[in-house]
Amino acid sequence: MNTTTAATPTPATRRPGAPWWAAGAVSVAAATAANLVLLGLGHLVGASMEHPDGAGGIAAVEAGGVALMSAVPLAAGFTAAVLLSLLWKGFLRTGQIVGTVLAAASTVMPFFAGTDLATEAVLALMHVVLVPAVWLGLGAVRRRALS
Repeated sequence: MNTTTAATPTPATRRPGAPWWAAGAVSVAAATAANLVLLGLGHLVGASMEHPDGAGGIAAVEAGGVALMSAVPLAAGFTAAVLLSLLWKGFLRTGQIVGTVLAAASTVMPFFAGTDLATEAVLALMHVVLVPAVWLGLGAVRRRALS
């Protein structure tokens, strides 16, 4: 009697974290969506959502500008951190720290805009949204890279 059994295939082991492209896309999409929600809430609470522009006029904070200013800097920084991590995996942690500190430090910028307090608060919260987006997004890539 033959007691030999066929080898049962083992399921592929799932690596922790996320691929860079997925983590980046989720981070950018989540931060952009959150900032658009904040824009809507700003209008609901009566914030003017306007600020002085550099030419002496008034500029409105609009959805397109919010989406652009949320997505592009985050995507650029995320991409730079991932590319630099190809040279040194430790750069993902450095990118987490530097990106988080820069996002947190930028929260004071709206308070120098010279607009109403409600608009300043909403704009500052839009900067705060980037903190978890940077930390969690690069953290997911880091977990995958170190596994």
